[in-house]
Amino acid sequence: MTGRERRVKVPERKSKDQPTAPTQRRAPAYGRPAPPAAAPAPKPEPPKKATLNRSNPPNKGEGGRRPQQGRRGGQGGQRERRDHKPSGLPKDHPLRAVEWARVVEHDLGENVLIVVGEHNGTLGRIATKEGAEFQPVGARLNLKSDSNVVERLLGTAQLERLSPAARAQLVDALGALVKDAPAHFLKGFWNVAGHINIKTHAFQLLPGIGPKKAEELVAARNAAGGFDSFAALEEAAGFDGAVALATRFADELLDPNLQPRLVTMLLPVKA
Repeated sequence: MTGRERRVKVPERKSKDQPTAPTQRRAPAYGRPAPPAAAPAPKPEPPKKATLNRSNPPNKGEGGRRPQQGRRGGQGGQRERRDHKPSGLPKDHPLRAVEWARVVEHDLGENVLIVVGEHNGTLGRIATKEGAEFQPVGARLNLKSDSNVVERLLGTAQLERLSPAARAQLVDALGALVKDAPAHFLKGFWNVAGHINIKTHAFQLLPGIGPKKAEELVAARNAAGGFDSFAALEEAAGFDGAVALATRFADELLDPNLQPRLVTMLLPVKA
């Protein structure tokens, strides 16, 4: 070689199988640093199995659910029977004081009687026994001992729910009551009634009787020394005195605000 020798160091070619040393240079970080990883939550302990004390079962919320009673296959597997009949009327209910009552309406479809009590004029509802005979208007029933008809007392009949037939037949039921006790109502009203105030006589409380008619009845009563029967009263008055009094009773029962109240003065019937 002529001239000055140039020595060029050629790097040796690395083999593919030779591992390369890891670089120490790291890529620059961008953005916010990642938060540290949260520690794993501890696993909840399995709930303890509640034991059922049959003598004192847990309440709702204790042990998860209220224990179901009466399930098939367990002790006491029969389902509890529910009695849909009313548990009974309160001891001070006015219908409990009624012994004898008059039938106002008998609903055979519902097996229910509407009655009016002879003791205090209470309108009540009575459940009848299945297959009981039809009770006509005005029939007299003993609510305490008539076991062939009466099953149980349901309560007071609501005026707004009375059928038109019951409203119309109430006069007939009360008329039967008045006619069966003529001595009581003649002595208690027709033969003793006087003026309520200076202008109004008690006879004028009855339908169809005005001041002039009331004077005529007083004169007829004084002349006869009192009416001894409804027939004698009808002959002197020209109308049925029992029906007139029963109509006033019905008006008072259907209108609690109507005053004065003869039904309160004349009931119960005294022998």
